[in-house]
Amino acid sequence: MLRRSTGLSQRLTIRSPDPLARNGIGSGSAHCITLYYPGARLIPTAKPGENDDLVPQILDVDGFIARVEPYFAEQGFYEKEISRRTEQFGHIAHVWSTYESRHNADDREPFMRGINSIQLFHDGSRWWIMTIYWQQESLVDPIPAKYVKAG
Repeated sequence: MLRRSTGLSQRLTIRSPDPLARNGIGSGSAHCITLYYPGARLIPTAKPGENDDLVPQILDVDGFIARVEPYFAEQGFYEKEISRRTEQFGHIAHVWSTYESRHNADDREPFMRGINSIQLFHDGSRWWIMTIYWQQESLVDPIPAKYVKAG
């Protein structure tokens, strides 16, 4: 079970938005919880039903953990970033992070790919994740080449 770690958040200082983006996404390990600003949102896009269009599913951190934890425990989940583009202005940054997902870290092929849109805030001493909004790749929406190359 994932739990909040109160002590780690005081010790964790991240000076660059790139390591935050890289470490804040993935299999949902407990240390990642401390990277989110209070009230942060995780927003997967998904089809609520087989014949429905994609819609955002707005979750807080605890809601996201409750949603994915049973799946991660049963299926396994490992996310690897394959490309990242970061833009920063003052205390805000935006990261486009292209990912591949696997059930096991040593799986040869991913079962899914997609793009995370990550918004970050710097409070004067560290970066915080405000929002992660993502969509997985599909036949209708393949990942453009510019989001697979380093940039």
